[in-house]
Amino acid sequence: MNPAPAVDIRMGTLYRTLIKNPPMDLIVNIATAGRPDLLKWTLHSLGKCLLPAGYKETIVVENGTRAGAEDVVRSGPPSLNLRYLHEPQSNKSAALNRALAAFRDCLIFFTDDDVRLDPRVLQAYSDAAEKVGPGKFFGGPADVDYESPPPTWLRQYLPKSATGWQWKWDPNCVNVPEFLGFNWAAFASDLRAVGGFNTDRGPGSPSGSTGQESDMQHRLLNRGLHGVYVPHARVWHFVPGERCSLKWAIDRNFRHGVEEGTLAAAEPQGPCGLPPWRITNHYLKGIVRELMWSFSTSPELRFRARHRRSYDRGLMHGIRCQREATTVNYPAPRRSKAWLPIPHWPVPLGERR
Repeated sequence: MNPAPAVDIRMGTLYRTLIKNPPMDLIVNIATAGRPDLLKWTLHSLGKCLLPAGYKETIVVENGTRAGAEDVVRSGPPSLNLRYLHEPQSNKSAALNRALAAFRDCLIFFTDDDVRLDPRVLQAYSDAAEKVGPGKFFGGPADVDYESPPPTWLRQYLPKSATGWQWKWDPNCVNVPEFLGFNWAAFASDLRAVGGFNTDRGPGSPSGSTGQESDMQHRLLNRGLHGVYVPHARVWHFVPGERCSLKWAIDRNFRHGVEEGTLAAAEPQGPCGLPPWRITNHYLKGIVRELMWSFSTSPELRFRARHRRSYDRGLMHGIRCQREATTVNYPAPRRSKAWLPIPHWPVPLGERR
């Protein structure tokens, strides 16, 4: 019996299915700045991923000074259909918006130039998006590749991007902006509907804050979307040795404070133009704690004092920056000691464990 007719029937059915329900387009977006060697490593890892039927291309947007990313893209894996764009402004959100303007309606997977990917990442995001469709955004777990691991006690003071992250609750209802910027995905139409990425957030922003991805996810949530956790979409974030240091942890906490401050600036002001009461209360309580920790005999508590002080200073800086950006008047620092920078107490950090 000749099996050819059955094969023809099956192929015809598959053809009609693909024509009526074509696979969802998937595009990878990488924003990069001044790290061609890491970008090459990332593209090599991406080239080993399974490409879903709807995969179209990977767009690499270099922002700021041209530093070799174009050459890396030109020599990257052919299977990725790589495309290079340049954004003159040294601002990650501007780079993401530059790419967003070039996209059709599609699912965009956002990652960075310093990651290693599980080969199933793209297929996992494609499957999740095909299942639920627009109106959702997606994120996966993150691990880390340390150049040199930090002391165990220091890890609690480092951000999730430097320690790893996973979602532990209902995977189909992520209602907080938790997904990390180097491992999440969203539909281009949803991103455009909320106005694109905010150039006042993230690397290169005027305020110096963190969090362009959490700001975007927050706006998506306010629009009525919710997140979907994709457990098989795992990536490993490269963490260089300098990002496991005490100094970097303190500086990073300042930028996190700036991010929180820019959000708090929208809240009603306190008396005499002071920051919102919850912020002022947090700040004043912090002064007491910081003084106590600063004179402790424990090196970790003395570090905690500087870490907390850095966050509080960033918080106030963020409020100032946001009020300036929105032309809201705020008092001069002399009006309230709560607005003055906390002095850097001459307390040694002690030996590093």
